[in-house]
Amino acid sequence: MLSIIPRSAALGIAVIHRKGYTSVLCAIRGVQTKAPSSSEIQPIDRSHEQTEVKRRRLVWQTRKRGILESDLLLSTFASKSLPTMSHKELEEFDQLLDHMDWDIFHWASGAKAAPEEVKSMSIFKKLEEHCQSRTNKGVRMPDL
Repeated sequence: MLSIIPRSAALGIAVIHRKGYTSVLCAIRGVQTKAPSSSEIQPIDRSHEQTEVKRRRLVWQTRKRGILESDLLLSTFASKSLPTMSHKELEEFDQLLDHMDWDIFHWASGAKAAPEEVKSMSIFKKLEEHCQSRTNKGVRMPDL
Protein backbone atom coordinates (compact mmCIF):
# COMPACT_ATOMS: atom_id res chain seq x y z
CA MET A 1 0.00 0.00 0.00
CA LEU A 2 1.40 3.43 -0.96
CA SER A 3 0.39 6.61 0.79
CA ILE A 4 1.61 10.14 0.18
CA ILE A 5 2.29 12.35 3.18
CA PRO A 6 0.14 15.42 2.38
CA ARG A 7 2.47 18.12 3.74
CA SER A 8 5.48 16.57 2.03
CA ALA A 9 3.90 15.70 -1.30
CA ALA A 10 5.61 18.69 -2.88
CA LEU A 11 8.95 17.16 -1.92
CA GLY A 12 8.00 13.75 -3.30
CA ILE A 13 7.99 11.84 -0.02
CA ALA A 14 5.95 8.63 0.01
CA VAL A 15 5.42 5.98 2.69
CA ILE A 16 5.15 2.35 1.60
CA HIS A 17 3.48 -0.12 3.98
CA ARG A 18 4.31 -3.77 3.27
CA LYS A 19 4.00 -6.96 5.25
CA GLY A 20 5.56 -6.16 8.59
CA TYR A 21 7.60 -3.07 7.71
CA THR A 22 7.28 0.51 6.54
CA SER A 23 9.61 2.28 4.11
CA VAL A 24 9.87 5.97 3.40
CA LEU A 25 10.86 7.01 -0.09
CA CYS A 26 12.14 10.48 -0.77
CA ALA A 27 12.72 11.81 -4.25
CA ILE A 28 13.33 15.53 -4.06
CA ARG A 29 12.74 17.18 -7.40
CA GLY A 30 15.75 18.69 -9.09
CA VAL A 31 18.33 16.84 -7.00
CA GLN A 32 20.95 14.80 -8.80
CA THR A 33 20.85 11.20 -7.60
CA LYS A 34 23.81 9.67 -9.47
CA ALA A 35 27.17 9.40 -7.77
CA PRO A 36 29.64 12.13 -8.76
CA SER A 37 32.55 11.16 -11.00
CA SER A 38 36.08 11.39 -9.66
CA SER A 39 36.63 14.61 -11.63
CA GLU A 40 33.66 16.23 -9.83
CA ILE A 41 34.96 15.41 -6.35
CA GLN A 42 37.07 18.23 -4.97
CA PRO A 43 40.07 17.40 -2.76
CA ILE A 44 40.03 18.50 0.87
CA ASP A 45 41.72 21.86 1.52
CA ARG A 46 44.79 21.09 3.62
CA SER A 47 46.65 24.36 3.03
CA HIS A 48 47.12 24.96 6.77
CA GLU A 49 48.38 21.47 7.56
CA GLN A 50 51.70 21.30 9.41
CA THR A 51 54.59 19.84 7.41
CA GLU A 52 55.21 16.83 9.68
CA VAL A 53 51.50 16.04 9.83
CA LYS A 54 51.42 16.17 6.02
CA ARG A 55 54.42 13.81 5.77
CA ARG A 56 52.76 11.28 8.10
CA ARG A 57 49.46 11.50 6.21
CA LEU A 58 51.22 11.02 2.87
CA VAL A 59 53.07 7.95 4.21
CA TRP A 60 49.71 6.48 5.23
CA GLN A 61 48.11 7.38 1.88
CA THR A 62 50.91 5.70 -0.08
CA ARG A 63 50.55 2.48 1.90
CA LYS A 64 46.74 2.20 1.92
CA ARG A 65 45.79 2.74 -1.72
CA GLY A 66 43.89 -0.50 -2.25
CA ILE A 67 45.89 -1.81 -5.19
CA LEU A 68 49.07 -3.69 -4.29
CA GLU A 69 51.06 -2.44 -7.28
CA SER A 70 50.34 1.18 -6.38
CA ASP A 71 50.98 0.52 -2.69
CA LEU A 72 54.42 -0.91 -3.46
CA LEU A 73 55.43 1.74 -5.98
CA LEU A 74 54.24 4.72 -3.94
CA SER A 75 55.29 3.46 -0.49
CA THR A 76 58.85 2.64 -1.60
CA PHE A 77 59.07 6.04 -3.30
CA ALA A 78 57.71 7.80 -0.20
CA SER A 79 60.08 5.91 2.10
CA LYS A 80 63.04 7.08 0.04
CA SER A 81 61.91 10.60 -0.88
CA LEU A 82 59.43 12.02 1.67
CA PRO A 83 61.99 12.95 4.35
CA THR A 84 63.84 15.27 1.94
CA MET A 85 60.89 16.70 -0.04
CA SER A 86 60.49 20.46 -0.08
CA HIS A 87 57.15 22.06 0.81
CA LYS A 88 56.38 22.49 -2.92
CA GLU A 89 57.17 18.83 -3.61
CA LEU A 90 54.97 17.74 -0.69
CA GLU A 91 52.10 19.77 -2.17
CA GLU A 92 52.67 18.24 -5.62
CA PHE A 93 52.84 14.72 -4.19
CA ASP A 94 49.61 15.37 -2.29
CA GLN A 95 47.95 16.52 -5.53
CA LEU A 96 49.31 13.49 -7.39
CA LEU A 97 47.81 11.14 -4.79
CA ASP A 98 44.37 12.63 -5.50
CA HIS A 99 44.42 10.73 -8.83
CA MET A 100 43.20 7.17 -9.29
CA ASP A 101 45.61 4.35 -8.38
CA TRP A 102 45.81 2.74 -11.78
CA ASP A 103 46.29 6.10 -13.48
CA ILE A 104 49.29 6.91 -11.27
CA PHE A 105 50.73 3.42 -11.79
CA HIS A 106 50.34 3.51 -15.59
CA TRP A 107 51.68 7.07 -15.86
CA ALA A 108 54.74 6.35 -13.69
CA SER A 109 55.52 3.10 -15.50
CA GLY A 110 55.11 4.72 -18.91
CA ALA A 111 52.24 2.44 -19.95
CA LYS A 112 50.06 5.52 -20.56
CA ALA A 113 50.90 9.14 -21.20
CA ALA A 114 50.34 11.37 -18.19
CA PRO A 115 48.30 14.56 -18.57
CA GLU A 116 50.27 17.81 -18.85
CA GLU A 117 49.32 18.95 -15.34
CA VAL A 118 50.95 15.78 -13.96
CA LYS A 119 53.95 15.76 -16.33
CA SER A 120 54.86 19.28 -15.24
CA MET A 121 55.22 18.23 -11.57
CA SER A 122 58.85 17.86 -10.48
CA ILE A 123 57.78 15.14 -8.05
CA PHE A 124 56.23 13.11 -10.88
CA LYS A 125 59.54 13.15 -12.74
CA LYS A 126 61.20 11.74 -9.61
CA LEU A 127 58.48 9.08 -9.32
CA GLU A 128 59.08 8.08 -12.97
CA GLU A 129 62.82 7.77 -12.28
CA HIS A 130 62.07 5.68 -9.19
CA CYS A 131 59.80 3.42 -11.22
CA GLN A 132 62.38 3.00 -14.01
CA SER A 133 65.20 2.26 -11.55
CA ARG A 134 63.37 -0.71 -10.01
CA THR A 135 65.12 -4.04 -10.36
CA ASN A 136 63.49 -7.43 -10.75
CA LYS A 137 64.20 -8.38 -7.15
CA GLY A 138 61.33 -8.92 -4.74
CA VAL A 139 59.67 -5.80 -3.39
CA ARG A 140 57.91 -5.43 -0.07
CA MET A 141 56.37 -2.58 1.88
CA PRO A 142 59.01 -0.49 3.64
CA ASP A 143 59.13 -0.50 7.42
CA LEU A 144 57.35 2.32 9.20
